[in-house]
Amino acid sequence: MSTEIVAKKLLAELVKKSGLTYTTDNIVTIFLNRDGKYSSKRLATLLAQLFKPFPNGSKYVDMYAPANTKESYPALVMVLNRFANDLKTAHAEKAAATVASAAATVAAQEQSIKSDTSGTAVPTVSSEPVHKRVSLFESPPLSSTRIIPDQVTPENVQEIKEKLVQATSNPASNRLSSSTSLPPGSMMAAHHHHNYPSLSRPAGFEFSHRKAPIVSWNFNYDELYPLQSKANVAAIPVASQEPIVLKEVLNCLIGIKGTLITPRKGATTLDPDGALAVEFQLSNQLTESCRDMVVEVLPLAANYSAVQSFIEGASVTEGGVVLQALRSVLKTIMTDYYLSIAQLDDLRCRRGLSLQRLIQFLKPVYPTMEELAATVSEIRRSNARGGQVLSLLHDRITAKSGTNHAQKVLVHLVESAAAPFMEMLELWIYRGVINDPQQEFFIDHSSMELTENELVDYWEKQYTIRNEKVPCFLAKHADIILRTGKYLNVVRVCGGAEFQPGNANGGGGGGVTTTDLLNASSATARTTTAVKRLQYAHFDQSYLDEIEEAYNFASSSLLNLIMNKYDLMGRLLSVKRYFLLQQGDFITEFMDAVEEDLRKSVDTLHPIRLANLLDVTLGLSSAKYDEYHDDLKTMLLPYGIVTQISKIVNNEDAFVDTLSDTSQLKGVECFTFTYKAQWPVSIVLNLWTISKYQMIFRQLFYLKYVERILCRVWIANNETRQFAPNPAKLYRSAFTLRQKMLIAIQSFESYMMIEVIEPNWHIFYQNMKQVKNIDDVLNYHQDFLDQCLKNCMLTEPDLLKPIINLCNICIKFCDFLATATTMAPTETFSERVEQFRQDFTDQLMTLLRKIADVATLSTSERFINLIYRINFNSYYSETNEN
Repeated sequence: MSTEIVAKKLLAELVKKSGLTYTTDNIVTIFLNRDGKYSSKRLATLLAQLFKPFPNGSKYVDMYAPANTKESYPALVMVLNRFANDLKTAHAEKAAATVASAAATVAAQEQSIKSDTSGTAVPTVSSEPVHKRVSLFESPPLSSTRIIPDQVTPENVQEIKEKLVQATSNPASNRLSSSTSLPPGSMMAAHHHHNYPSLSRPAGFEFSHRKAPIVSWNFNYDELYPLQSKANVAAIPVASQEPIVLKEVLNCLIGIKGTLITPRKGATTLDPDGALAVEFQLSNQLTESCRDMVVEVLPLAANYSAVQSFIEGASVTEGGVVLQALRSVLKTIMTDYYLSIAQLDDLRCRRGLSLQRLIQFLKPVYPTMEELAATVSEIRRSNARGGQVLSLLHDRITAKSGTNHAQKVLVHLVESAAAPFMEMLELWIYRGVINDPQQEFFIDHSSMELTENELVDYWEKQYTIRNEKVPCFLAKHADIILRTGKYLNVVRVCGGAEFQPGNANGGGGGGVTTTDLLNASSATARTTTAVKRLQYAHFDQSYLDEIEEAYNFASSSLLNLIMNKYDLMGRLLSVKRYFLLQQGDFITEFMDAVEEDLRKSVDTLHPIRLANLLDVTLGLSSAKYDEYHDDLKTMLLPYGIVTQISKIVNNEDAFVDTLSDTSQLKGVECFTFTYKAQWPVSIVLNLWTISKYQMIFRQLFYLKYVERILCRVWIANNETRQFAPNPAKLYRSAFTLRQKMLIAIQSFESYMMIEVIEPNWHIFYQNMKQVKNIDDVLNYHQDFLDQCLKNCMLTEPDLLKPIINLCNICIKFCDFLATATTMAPTETFSERVEQFRQDFTDQLMTLLRKIADVATLSTSERFINLIYRINFNSYYSETNEN
């Protein structure tokens, strides 16, 4: 059962016993703490209320206290699982104590009966020493079989051997019918009969979190039992020394310290070259021949010590499930090793083993144990976790391609260690869900609310790849895996179908598999065939086909959802009508309604009035037939378009209000539309995308505004008829300049709408007919906007500023004529008109030169087209030459 499911079940019991008014789901939501509004202190207080009914509950609150708010839920899951393990251990100890007490009572009664029969008092056997021993030494059963050397007799040798086999065996040991069923020789011999089948990961893959045992299979450096006597082999004949030395060597090979071979810790954990830290000191009583043969065997013991140290090393909360799976398979291999040593010990007891034969039998084991030790040492040295462990194992397999047996062992390691990782991958590509409490998976999830359209880069930053944790055998498919889960996540949130490769028939075990998790949280699950479990095989890459299949399903599902159910193209057309001024009658009606307001300072405008005028205009124009027109809103930005462009180009935050000086800005300079797209359409129409539409709209809107006031100056022509012929002649230069300005402004408008926006929209529309996934939609849409911004000169502030300056000159000129036509023309009037003409011409010539410079460096021909539109009769070219 997974750690999260265990935690939720236990949480429900805690809520019931504590009497809190919260439900289990409420508490889970609080500890998920997505919006960060719950402090660590408040979460710890809530946890203390949950554990209040338990005497030692404060211990678990203290265990949770160091967690930060971002990791509050994983910390809660870890604490609850620790509590569950402690409860399980307490029940087991209580049951053992009950059995021991009952046995002691029965023994006492028997002794009492015997005492009554014989008339002799016999002391009652107490269970106290046994109970203390069980609680004090968390050790393998072998520690209870330790016997003082002088008590060993030929009669109990077989009994000791059977206890050794029983203590070191697990279900894998059932493969051996007896200690003599296989020829004693090596772990290699056992491996020929054991082809390392892939081990299925225990359900939920839970491991108890406790201290390392005081007595372990790895050289107890602290004396727990004082040695009763030390063998004095120097006084024994040379022929009789070998059996004693042989026994100590066999003990040393399984991590039991002796008197002639003494292990000691090295100065450092690992030398730079990866040498193992365990060192051995040999007794001076050994003869030279024995010493040489013992020295030849000791590297195997040192390698064994390194592997055993790795197995007993870190806790589950630090290592993660991949390392725990690796430890599990190493335990299985060590069991085979123990059985091999037991067979050799049996041969020794039958006086059929010598040091020379021992070395011969163990030679096939040397390279395997050496490779295992080197592998675990590299894992420790690099502090690898999750996908890093799998990459390390994969690389070592590639490096050992010439040594078949070492490669075979490593393949077995990587395939077994990959089992929990592939379950996380399976859950991601089949459901779009991440179950990674230990941060081992290579997909990182950042908590963001799906309903918040204001999250500009949700699609890009909600899920990201941790490149350092991508297994090397999945590196080329990491992007596909990322997108598969992202697509399914959106489909799942929107209530769509999920990828269901099938459903496994429930077995008799109580574990919860990934398939169970999928089906338990999916109300719409439809399963028809046997489940396709995602498993890693080093020499069979069929799992890549399953990833491709899941990706194709996810991409087509999300594309159909967003294109059909949520009508993406209809919404994009709606955005085009308003932001790109396609709806001509609407923009005319709207500008008629708001023109007077937009002439005022932006600080004096009321956004509510603009919003009301927009609603009225939408109802009066043909835009009322657009079913998405309610998503269009008005907005007043605290900066002009040039500032917004600079923010976008410099990747600054251009989407929130800033404390800038707006006293010199008019309403028309700050006005824009915005669009409130709902999820999942906001994946495409996010705020960053809307900001690009806003920049195009603000430019077009400003040009349209200037065009309107220039056209209005034409009305002033009628008033000049009242003047005498000579004064009226002075106005001809003013009206000529007005016409030049109007042609320039209309040329900009026509260029943007006819030569840039429409052709690019046509390309975008054709591309949308052949998209295969949502990322294609995003890419084509961004290409459309980027091409429009680039060719409309909105990505170059050096080109945009002259255009805005030209518009400002036109507005000032129109304001001047509005007041000048009410008075008699003078020489001052002519001078002012000439000054406007010179400013306008200089600014326009500067713009044309910059456009020509950019056009020479760009492959686009549309910049040149703008020059041809404005300078169609070479007027400005000749003026520039003059």
